[in-house]
Amino acid sequence: MANKGKFIVIEGLDGCGSTTQLHQLKAWFDGEGAVFGPAWATWEPTDGPIGNVIRLALKKRLQRFDEKTMALLFAADRTDHIYRSHEGGQEAGIMDKLDQGIHVVSDRYVLSSLAYQARELGLDWVYTANAFALVPDITLFLELPAEVAAERLAKGRSHQDMYEELKEQQAIQRQYEAAIDYLSGKGHKILRIQGDASPEEVHQAILRTILPLLRA
Repeated sequence: MANKGKFIVIEGLDGCGSTTQLHQLKAWFDGEGAVFGPAWATWEPTDGPIGNVIRLALKKRLQRFDEKTMALLFAADRTDHIYRSHEGGQEAGIMDKLDQGIHVVSDRYVLSSLAYQARELGLDWVYTANAFALVPDITLFLELPAEVAAERLAKGRSHQDMYEELKEQQAIQRQYEAAIDYLSGKGHKILRIQGDASPEEVHQAILRTILPLLRA
C-alpha cells in the first residue's frame, strides 16, 4: 500500500503571493523534489460547483449572501474538496490523493475561513462549521505587512482606495493572528514564512520548512 501523502497548506493576506508559491512548489515536486513523490496543487474556493457559486458571489455576479450562508458555502465546498470521489468522471479530492501517497498542496484552507468569516461570526462558530475538515500536516503562513498587501492590491487606484484597502488588510491581519492562535491551540502546526522577500527567496524558505516533513 502506498505511503500516505502529506497535506500542505499555504496561507496569507490577499496579495501575499500564495498562488505564486503554490505553482512554484508544484514545479519543484515535478522536478527536483520528485524523489519525495508526486504532488497535486489545488486551491479554495475550488473549481467545483459550490466553489463556482462562491466565486460568482465574491465577484458580485450573484446576489451577495449573508455571512452565515457564505461561511457554510465555504465549509461545504471544503468538504466536497476533501471527500469527493471519482464517481461521474470527476477528479477525486484531497482524501483520495493522500491515500494514494500523493502530496497535496492547497492555496488556502480552514485558516482562511477563520480569518475572513469569523470576523463577524466568531472563531468557534466557523470552526464548528468545518468540523469534518482534515487537519493539514503543516500550514505555511506567508507573513506580509498589511501596508505591503494594501499597496499590492490597490496598485493603480486612488489614494482613497489605498487607504480603505489598508484598513481592511489591517483588520484581516489581526484576525489571522487570532485564528493562528486558535488553531495552534487545537493542535494545528502553523509555521510562519517571511512573505515580503523575493518569490525565489520565499520558495527556498518554504522548501527548508517542509523538507523535514517530507523526509520523515
